[in-house]
Amino acid sequence: MLEMIRNRKSVFIGGMVALTLVASVACSSDTEEDGGPSTVQPVGRVTNVPAGTIFAPSSEGIPIGLNDFARVAASQVSGNFQQVGIAVSGRGTVAVDPDIATLSLRIEARETTVSEARQVAAEAMARARTALTGAGVAEDDIITRNFSINPQSTYVERDSAIGKYGESVIIGYIVSNSVDVTIRDLDKVGEVIDTASEAAGDEVRINGISFGLDNPAQFGDTARDLAARDAHDKAELYAQILGVDLGPVVFLQETGGTSPAPSFAVSESFGGADQARSFAPTQISSGDVDVTASVSAVFAIVIPAAQ
Repeated sequence: MLEMIRNRKSVFIGGMVALTLVASVACSSDTEEDGGPSTVQPVGRVTNVPAGTIFAPSSEGIPIGLNDFARVAASQVSGNFQQVGIAVSGRGTVAVDPDIATLSLRIEARETTVSEARQVAAEAMARARTALTGAGVAEDDIITRNFSINPQSTYVERDSAIGKYGESVIIGYIVSNSVDVTIRDLDKVGEVIDTASEAAGDEVRINGISFGLDNPAQFGDTARDLAARDAHDKAELYAQILGVDLGPVVFLQETGGTSPAPSFAVSESFGGADQARSFAPTQISSGDVDVTASVSAVFAIVIPAAQ
């Protein structure tokens, strides 16, 4: 029995020695392949970085210095450049006379049943469409934007054996049909509003009117030219203030587009044909439409070559 225990102890000690030798060989192999002791570098920690350095994530997810990016970008152009020195934004705006108007028109009918409300709304919209096309608006320029059917309720007080309580009761239904109408002859905007309102009667609602451009892209290049010049002028000003020479642009990104057109709210309800005729003709005046482009740009700083 004692002999068996001694044998098992010898096997155990032998196994430990073998394991130790394997571990030693592995460490030695790593040292030989790397040419020295292997070390683990902490992730996400950067040392020996000059003060003021700005970092940006690379495509591999590793932060790289913005100065390094500047050196790479500057190496693609002629001259002796070292760092990105001046980052600016530019904005260019072109004021243009509008050539289209968009009228937001809504038909709203309130009746005790859904079928009655739908019928009244459908008839009013049909009259409005006929009036619009008769005033020169193309069918393709009348676009449905929203259609809804909603219950109309009121709050009533009830009596019960245990006291009074409140209850919401449906008293009717509201059918709403909204369309956007594009008017291409701006001299007829007031006439179109009056004609459609008179035809639709009490169910018509004019939510508002806005002016814009049928093809704003044709003015985009002019706005971009102004934005780029604005950015360059700002960079030159900073260079003069700082007493440095401005190099070429090493980065540019367009950041903006066409700005919203001016809008003029009308928001009126007309009380039928007789009442509509009593109104003076609607006068609408449009303002300019601004086509705007915005850019962000980075200009290099020229470092004089060593003599």
